Amino acid sequence: MVTNINLKLLQTFLLAAEHGSFRRAAEESNRSPSAISMQIRDLEEQVGMSLFIRTPHCVTLTPEGRLLYDQVGHAMGEVQAGLARLTELAAQRRGRVRIACAPTLASTRLGAILMTFRARFPRSIVEVRETPPAGALALLQGQDVELYIGPEIPNLTEFHFEPILRDRLAVCVPAEFDTGAAALRLADLAALPLIALDRQTAVRALADRIAAEAGLRLTPHYEVQNAYTAVALAAAGLGVALVPEVAVPMLPGAGYRVVPVADPGAERAIGILTMRGHVLHGYSEQLMELIRSELSRG
Repeated sequence: MVTNINLKLLQTFLLAAEHGSFRRAAEESNRSPSAISMQIRDLEEQVGMSLFIRTPHCVTLTPEGRLLYDQVGHAMGEVQAGLARLTELAAQRRGRVRIACAPTLASTRLGAILMTFRARFPRSIVEVRETPPAGALALLQGQDVELYIGPEIPNLTEFHFEPILRDRLAVCVPAEFDTGAAALRLADLAALPLIALDRQTAVRALADRIAAEAGLRLTPHYEVQNAYTAVALAAAGLGVALVPEVAVPMLPGAGYRVVPVADPGAERAIGILTMRGHVLHGYSEQLMELIRSELSRG
């Protein structure tokens, strides 16, 4: 069985077959005819048969050589088409960055980041997908996006997470439920109408875990998908909203007070998630640097 044939030998074989001459193949590749002849002999020794019928003026393929030419020519054509497609994609992506972002960050921080980025790099195009963390993993694996801005996802080996800020859980407390406490524990919320995010969100998973460790079970009166909705309901006076602090700037503070959650571990890391080994291109590095700068301001 023939293995490990040097690709250069096959390229030389194709060139000689196409020109019907070792001399013309040598001229085409800026090598000597003797070098071409030596490479063809090496290939023939590896496959164990003659590939060319040699005459003083030209060379022609043997039946076995014709078979190899057809197969290798087709394979090389596929390789060239693949490389051309990659070149085309690289050109398309050169000025384009595709990212995903957690809904809370998309609502509060992303707009300012993208406006600053567009001002600095007016030729760039940033495509954004808003998705919770679970959806981001599939997008990154499929290379539909290059990076994800959102909370840390534990126990991931094929991804790299770069933490940028710590985001605590907080409670938006309307005046009618406000006792003036400087901080609240989850146990303090049991007697209040609770507005919480649904179980598909990373914030709810964190809150449920902390509650379970304290022997509690959260029983929301209102369960919503978006932190914006939770804050809006609290501002209307319907209850106290358990949200990440990063979500609070979405609405003016009039009508409620923001109180930190005092339970141990009531915080999470926010940062940039990428696939390990993925090479960023174009404006991606500049956008990541801007994200680091803007998020680190708190």
